[in-house]
Amino acid sequence: MKFISILLKEGRKEDLKKKYAEKFDEETLDWILNIADLKDFNHKYTDFVLKHVHPDYVDGDVEIGIDLIKSFDKYQSQLEKKDINQYSGFEELDNVLVPIHQKQKDRELEKQVDKIYEDDKFLVIKPKTHQASCKYGSNTKWCTTAQSPDHFERYTSGRQGLYYIINKANSTNKDYSKIAIHFDNLGTERYWDSKDSPMSEREIAIFNYAFPEIVDVIKADYNMNVGSMTDKFLAESFDKVGESSADKRNYLNSTYTLSTLVRGFQNIPDLGFGHTEGVLTISLSSDEDNKLIDEYNIFITYKSKDEKTFTASIGFGSTDEVSSDDFVDLGLEGWGIDATYYLGKTPAETAEGVRRHIAHRVLDHIVNNQKLIQMVAGTTKVFRPTYGYKFGKNKGWVKKLVDYLDKGKIGTKLDFLMDIGYIEPVIKDGQKGYKKSKGNHFYKPRDLRGQHSSFFAAAKNAGILGYRKVGKDFFLIKGPNFDAFKKGELKAL
Repeated sequence: MKFISILLKEGRKEDLKKKYAEKFDEETLDWILNIADLKDFNHKYTDFVLKHVHPDYVDGDVEIGIDLIKSFDKYQSQLEKKDINQYSGFEELDNVLVPIHQKQKDRELEKQVDKIYEDDKFLVIKPKTHQASCKYGSNTKWCTTAQSPDHFERYTSGRQGLYYIINKANSTNKDYSKIAIHFDNLGTERYWDSKDSPMSEREIAIFNYAFPEIVDVIKADYNMNVGSMTDKFLAESFDKVGESSADKRNYLNSTYTLSTLVRGFQNIPDLGFGHTEGVLTISLSSDEDNKLIDEYNIFITYKSKDEKTFTASIGFGSTDEVSSDDFVDLGLEGWGIDATYYLGKTPAETAEGVRRHIAHRVLDHIVNNQKLIQMVAGTTKVFRPTYGYKFGKNKGWVKKLVDYLDKGKIGTKLDFLMDIGYIEPVIKDGQKGYKKSKGNHFYKPRDLRGQHSSFFAAAKNAGILGYRKVGKDFFLIKGPNFDAFKKGELKAL
C-alpha cells in the first residue's frame, strides 16, 4: 500500500509537470511540487493551486493558496461545495471560509473568559485574555479594550479582578449598556460605565439595589479566587528586579559607612511556585575608599498565609565570586530570616518591602561581627557590648566560663551549668531532668534552653565564647578573643 501511494504521488507530479509546463519554468514548477504542505496532501489540491497562481506573483500566491487549501480540508464538511474544483479561484474560496473562521475565532474567545452569570437580560464575564476583553468590551471606551494589551495587563495582574456586565438586549451606544467592575490588589472595587467614566456612589448604590444577584455573584467569585490570585500576585512580586539598601554611618565611630544592598528578585521555575533568588552585597565605604566585604546569593521560599499576608524563609549562600582584597567571610550561610509580611498595593511595592527588610535585618546581624570590627578597629581586642555586658573584669559568671574552658572541658551549656553547680540532674517519675541547686522545681531539658541566654550571647558577641556543632548539640569552645580577655586586653567600644 505504501508503494502504491508513492507511485500515485509521483504519477500526479508528472501529470502536473506536463499540464503546467508552459505556465511556469521548470525550476519554479519543481519548487512548487516539492513544497511539503502540498506533498502532505499527496498533491490532491496542487492542481487547484497551480491553476490559480499568477506566474508573476508566484511566492505570494502560493502562500495564499496553501493557507486556503489547509482551511478547506479542515472545514470541508461544513461547506456547500465540497469539491475544491467547484470554486472559481482563491477569492471565492476565501469568501466562503471567512465566516467559518470567524465562528471558530468566536468559539476560541468564548474559552478565554469565565462566564460568571447569565440570564435572559444580562451576561457577566471575566476576561482572561486581551483578545477576549476586546471582543466582550466592544463598543465601549474602556482602556482595557485598547489595541495595546498594556492596560488590560495592568488591570488584571496580581490580586486584581476585572468583570464585564453586558446588557444582552441593548449592548451598544448607551452609557450603561456595559459596565466594568474592577477590584484592585487590596480588594477595593470600582465601577465604570461604557464611556469609561467612573460611576458615582449614588449610581453604584442604585445598581446594587436593582441587581443584587449580579453584584453578589461577582463578589463571591472574586473572594473565591483571591487565594489563587494572591499566589499570582506573589509570583509577580518575587520576579521584580530592583535594589534596596540599609546603611550604618560612622560605623564604630569611624569614617566608614557599613552598607547592605539587596538586588532581586527572580523566580526559580525549576523549583516550582514559591521559590526565588536575589543577591546581597556588603560593603564599607568612605570618601576615600570603597571596600566590597562579602557577597551572597539570597534564596527565598514564600507562600501566602491569608488574604493580606504571606510568609517567607530567607537563606544565604556564598557566591564564591568576590575577588576583592578586602573580602571578609561573614558566615551568613548558617543564618537565616523567617518573617511574615503584608501584601503591598502592587507587586513592586511588595518586593521593595521584602528587599528593604532583608537589608536592615542583615545590617543588624553583622554590625557586631568580630571580623568587621577587626577590619575597622585594626584589632580583635575590641567588641561592641550587647545586653549590658561589657566584661570589664574577669569575675562572676564570665570567670566561671573562662575557668571551665581553660580546664579543657568539653560540654554544652547544660554541662557547664551542671559543672559550676547551678543545676543538678534528677529523675522524677522515671523521667530525666534537672533542678536548680537552690530549689526543688523539676525542669525538663527543654525548659532550660533559655537559661542565661543573654549572658552566653554577649560572651559570644565579645569573642570570649564560641560554639562547635556536633550532631544536634552545640559544644562550648574558646572564642577568638578568649586569650585577650584573660590578659585584660579586651575592651568594649
